[in-house]
Amino acid sequence: CGRTLIGQLPCRNQQADLNYFGPIPFRVDQLLQRVQEEMLRVGCPMAVRHNEVAPGQHEMSPIFCTASASSDSNALFMEVCNTEAVKLGLQVLFHEKPFAGIN
Repeated sequence: CGRTLIGQLPCRNQQADLNYFGPIPFRVDQLLQRVQEEMLRVGCPMAVRHNEVAPGQHEMSPIFCTASASSDSNALFMEVCNTEAVKLGLQVLFHEKPFAGIN
């Protein structure tokens, strides 16, 4: 299909790997730290915290466990995210891929 490991541009305009590997923006990092602290306080440690490939997208998720506990952790995580985001004047979207053609 004309693609090689080197020499070919990435698909869908993902040339800016800085989005994934770069530093988390300050206000977003503040939010993620607050969420991580609150989730740990209630006994739900988080597994990851990083940027995603698409601009303005970030990932954070509770540690995997049994299905019933995971669903509770995910619901709590979304509630904590929204609560903490409002305190910082931010808005959280939980849509997996909100922008067409990016990642």
